[in-house]
Amino acid sequence: MFRHKRRGWGIRTQLGGAAVALSVVAIAGCTSMAPLEPPAVTLAGVEPTEVTMFETTVQVKLRVSNPNPEPLTLEGASFKLRLVGQKIGQGLSSETVVIDRLDSTLLDVTFHVNNAVALLQLKEILEQEAVDYGIRAVLYTQGSWGTKKLKVEKEGRFDFTNPAEPTLND
Repeated sequence: MFRHKRRGWGIRTQLGGAAVALSVVAIAGCTSMAPLEPPAVTLAGVEPTEVTMFETTVQVKLRVSNPNPEPLTLEGASFKLRLVGQKIGQGLSSETVVIDRLDSTLLDVTFHVNNAVALLQLKEILEQEAVDYGIRAVLYTQGSWGTKKLKVEKEGRFDFTNPAEPTLND
């Protein structure tokens, strides 16, 4: 009878030891998967390409910077352009881009700007010496975890009196 109890205790000890070992492996695996620092997206250039009555097509150059020590693969992205606090256009990219570790790249994105919204803001913009703008981005990455969305937002101020130096807000 004593032998039976002891064998049961031994199995429980072995199962407990196995559980502890699995926990240690799981914790070690999770620490190696540290969360990514979100990339930075900044406006690098704007060039109107087509104007119709209802919308303007604009080719926008966006600089995407990877502050992480590992390469970052983007599987697509969506962007919203804001002017004076209001969304005026949207751009999409289905391009797959690999951004090397601690590096950046330029993305050419076609934006479609709603002329009605932009025209409503034009009077206000022309009366100012500077205009606030913003970029909201959703960047899609792929990995062993599946598809992950990285949301990034950047705001800045374009000074018409000194156009060479836009101000960026962090």
